[in-house]
Amino acid sequence: MTSSIRQTLCRVPVRFRSATAGPATTLDIDVDHWDRSKSYAEIPGPKPLPIVGNSWRFIPGIGEYANIQLHELFKAMKEKYGPICKLAGMPGRPDMLIVYDANSAQKLRALQNRRDQIGVTLTLSVTPKRRSEGGRQGKEWQEFRSSVNQVMMQPRNMFHYIGPVDQVSQEFIERMKSIRLANGQMPPNFSTELGCWTMESVCFLALDTRIGLFNNSTPPADATTMFNAVKGVFDGMYDLDIKPSLWKIAYKYVNKAMERLKNMPKEDLHEQQRSVLENLLLQTDDPNKAVAMSMDMLMAGVDTTAAVMSTILYQLANNPKKQERLQQELDEVIPDKSKPISKEQLEKLKYLRACIKETMRVMPIIAANFRDTGNDVVLGGYQVPKGTVTAMPTNELFMDEEYFPRAKEFLPERWLSDNKELKTNHPFAYVPFGFGPRMCVGKRFASLELELLTAKIFRNFSLEWHHPPAKTEFYIVLKFITPLQFTN
Repeated sequence: MTSSIRQTLCRVPVRFRSATAGPATTLDIDVDHWDRSKSYAEIPGPKPLPIVGNSWRFIPGIGEYANIQLHELFKAMKEKYGPICKLAGMPGRPDMLIVYDANSAQKLRALQNRRDQIGVTLTLSVTPKRRSEGGRQGKEWQEFRSSVNQVMMQPRNMFHYIGPVDQVSQEFIERMKSIRLANGQMPPNFSTELGCWTMESVCFLALDTRIGLFNNSTPPADATTMFNAVKGVFDGMYDLDIKPSLWKIAYKYVNKAMERLKNMPKEDLHEQQRSVLENLLLQTDDPNKAVAMSMDMLMAGVDTTAAVMSTILYQLANNPKKQERLQQELDEVIPDKSKPISKEQLEKLKYLRACIKETMRVMPIIAANFRDTGNDVVLGGYQVPKGTVTAMPTNELFMDEEYFPRAKEFLPERWLSDNKELKTNHPFAYVPFGFGPRMCVGKRFASLELELLTAKIFRNFSLEWHHPPAKTEFYIVLKFITPLQFTN
């Protein structure tokens, strides 16, 4: 088996396998329907051989799935086995059920309860006091998520953070002007620059500090340490498991915030605009929870947000008419591009949000959403026992003509309220941030970062792509292999 696909398949079941499940209810399973359904053993998929199972299929030279990435595996299995299939017989790993329809996703959501469990790596578990959200289970996870949801998931709270994110985005615009080459192109390492922007934004939000990644010729030691520790987190869990430096730095900034709050007059606690970190400390009254949530924002929010930003720029550079329409909206809503973007202006940028949503549809940065069947359930006419790891491939779902007419075209208009013909009517056909209680806790902050930087870039620049189609690799998170040398 190739190392890339082996690592991906090994991680997925461990991180998402359920340890326990709630009791079945009438909502969970219709007994008559179950009895009329085909057995789990009848679900199609590659047949494992004795001892080696299906692992031989990933060996270069003999295996049909050798040297392919995870999204390519999902596509190949759908073409061969149909809308529901399973990959069984991977030594040491549980089966992975793969479903390609939105109705199955909706049914799995109905089965979820607030204490659903997922398996984790050591990086996410760490120690009980500083365990990340992904490493918490059952009641512990429910208590943690409830304590941070008021800060992290309430849409009305996001507007308080427009100023800090706008400030970092404006500095990145100046950075783009200073690093572009004489021919007007961005430098070959532009993807890294986008990573620095995301890291700077997330640290400002999560740790209430500017670490100075792109505002200084020589970034501070803490900035370099944190960037190197977080960069490529999905492909470097082992390094994070054995390197404690990131946590030590985080605690340093959390302690500073605690000291500020301690010295702040009580009347100011409710009147002053507070940072995300300060709000987490006030909401949870627990520095360990604040550190854990800050680490979640760093570990899960830097690579992913930078990846989405890269795809937005790439799609708009390759669709000049859509870019032109976006710029018309930006010119109308933001007449003075030198001023910070206000809450009122951001709310009016409907086509901008449509461009972001359409980009995340045609070029998703994760290969699949994973859930387990908390109880016995019938999917696609088959009996699926509780605890089965289930993958819902994003690319196959998002590009399905059944849900998205003209699915292969980049059409931001499909997300506008007055366009009924192109927009999907199925609530689970488009779930880029996941769904249910375990939905991405940083969704609101990521959206705010993407909206502000996209608005500022295309209010200041027109981007063009004068190269062959960019090459990407897709293991845990999508990455561009081709340098993103946009011309502006």
